[in-house]
Amino acid sequence: MSHRRVFRRFILPSAWLIIGALIAVSLVKLAFVGGSPAADDQLYPSGEIPAETVLAEKDTIKNSLSIPGTIELVESQPLSAPSAGVLNWAFVKAGDNVSQGDKIFQLRVESTVEPAPTNQSGPGEHEADEAEAQPADDAPATTVSYHDVLAPAAGKVGKFDFSIGDEIEKGATLASVQPQSFHAVGIIKALDRYRIMDENLDATISIEGGPEPFTCVNLNVGDQASETPANAASEEEAAMDDSAAQPQDESSSGSEVSCDVPKDVVVFDGLDMTMDIDAGSAEDVLTVPVTAVRGLVGKGAVWILNDEGKEIRTEVELGVTDGKVVEIRSGLTSDAEVLRYVPGSAPAPSMEPGMEIYP
Repeated sequence: MSHRRVFRRFILPSAWLIIGALIAVSLVKLAFVGGSPAADDQLYPSGEIPAETVLAEKDTIKNSLSIPGTIELVESQPLSAPSAGVLNWAFVKAGDNVSQGDKIFQLRVESTVEPAPTNQSGPGEHEADEAEAQPADDAPATTVSYHDVLAPAAGKVGKFDFSIGDEIEKGATLASVQPQSFHAVGIIKALDRYRIMDENLDATISIEGGPEPFTCVNLNVGDQASETPANAASEEEAAMDDSAAQPQDESSSGSEVSCDVPKDVVVFDGLDMTMDIDAGSAEDVLTVPVTAVRGLVGKGAVWILNDEGKEIRTEVELGVTDGKVVEIRSGLTSDAEVLRYVPGSAPAPSMEPGMEIYP
């Protein structure tokens, strides 16, 4: 028998048989035993996402806000009656311009004075006869006085609410004085108030198509007051169902910021404007994102990772912020690695301009 025939009839079939047996054994092992422990450790998902960190780095912060708003007339001042009486005289007419302290109205006030008793003891028989013969002199006396109503501010006198000769109650509004001065008014988010806590700031007002940008003084920041007129009560009740079904407009809440327009600048009521406020800056200072800090005024805390990966709370002193990053004055060193987000917070950045706050 030749070698070729021996190889084809005996050796080759035996080789295929051995290979098949090895494959079968491997399949059985994979099916009932599984892979190696080392491979399982490498491939098994842990469900944990590594904490995101950032480095504290030097940067320049410019704390400036740009606020849209309108030009508005200063609120009118009421002319109130100081006492009850009769409207006796008007020194001006509606539409006249007056100065602060000018006389506007005069009230005629009548008052009754009870005389003091002259004799507390009962009259004798002779005195009683004389009292019957003489007219009584202890009748109440009526006195008349005049009170002026002065202009509380310089401006234009509005329409009179009463006519000469009318009876006036104390505190009644006789008319109003509309000051011919203006202020710029805008609305900022309540959290942005922390960025303009300095009471001595000025603002730059820009009016498209109007005068050159000018400085607006006496910057004032306060909560926006909500007024509900009495005649609007029924409309408010009718709209309650609709408003409950619709989301609230975020722009309706916030803080009002206003400043006085200089008298030499020509503006008109209702003009659209932009108010730019420069609340300070800091150059080449250590900064971290505001999302890494709990508390953004004065003092706060950040979290750093130690060599074992444990989160360590670290107190820091804070400075200027532009709503995106905040100055770290003390508590951290340059290139310190801190958590990008305060522990327990979920990244949910606001789509509106302003402070970047993560809950």
